[in-house]
Amino acid sequence: MPFESAFSQLFTQDTIIAWVVFCLVVLVLTGSMGYSWYRGRRGQGPLKAVKATRLELGYSGALVGMAIFLVISSFSANAKDYPGTAPKPAMAVAVSGFQWCWRFHYEGTPVTATGQCQGLRNLPVLVVPVGEPVRLDVTSADVLHAVWMPQWRFKLYAYPGHVSSATLTIPRTGKWISRCAQLCGLNHYEMWFWLEAVPRAEFASYLKTGRL
Repeated sequence: MPFESAFSQLFTQDTIIAWVVFCLVVLVLTGSMGYSWYRGRRGQGPLKAVKATRLELGYSGALVGMAIFLVISSFSANAKDYPGTAPKPAMAVAVSGFQWCWRFHYEGTPVTATGQCQGLRNLPVLVVPVGEPVRLDVTSADVLHAVWMPQWRFKLYAYPGHVSSATLTIPRTGKWISRCAQLCGLNHYEMWFWLEAVPRAEFASYLKTGRL
C-alpha cells in the first residue's frame, strides 16, 4: 500500500475542487441577488422562462460532469492504493487494541511489544522495516478501537472477535506518533503508540532481542 501517494493527491484535488465550487456558488448567489435588485430598480420582471431553463440545465450539466469526474478519480486512486494482489509481506504483526493501550506481536517470533499508554513516556512501539511490506492483523480484546496513523493517511478499525488485515510499506526511516481514532471509553485519549521504521539490519536485530 503506497501511502501518501494517490490518496494525498486525491485529497488535494478534492479540496481544491470543493473550494472552487464554494467560491463559484457564493459568486453566483451574490451576482444573482445583485442582478435581481438591479432589474427591480429598473422596473423589469424576472428572467424569461427560456433563459432560466438554460441556466438551470447548464448548472445541472456541470454538476453531473463534476460528479462523474470525482467518482472516476476516486476509483482510480483507490485502485492504486489497493492493488488486486498485495505484495508478499516481510513480516506479519498481530495488533490488538484493549482498554486502553496496544499490543504488537510479531508472528513467528517471541517478540511482543506493549506499554502503559499513560502520557508519552512509556508508549508501545510498532517497529517495521523501512521499504518492506508489513501485514497488520488488527483486532480488539474488548470494544471497538481504530488504528490511526495520520501521517500516512492510514486508518483500520479493530473489531472484537474479528481480524482486519492491511499490508503497508513505510518508505523512509523515522518515528511517528499514532493513536486510537475510535471513542472507546474513559481513557481513549491516552491510547497513543509510536510507529517506527528502521533499516532491515536493525529490524532483524529487534526480532531477536525485542529491543532497538
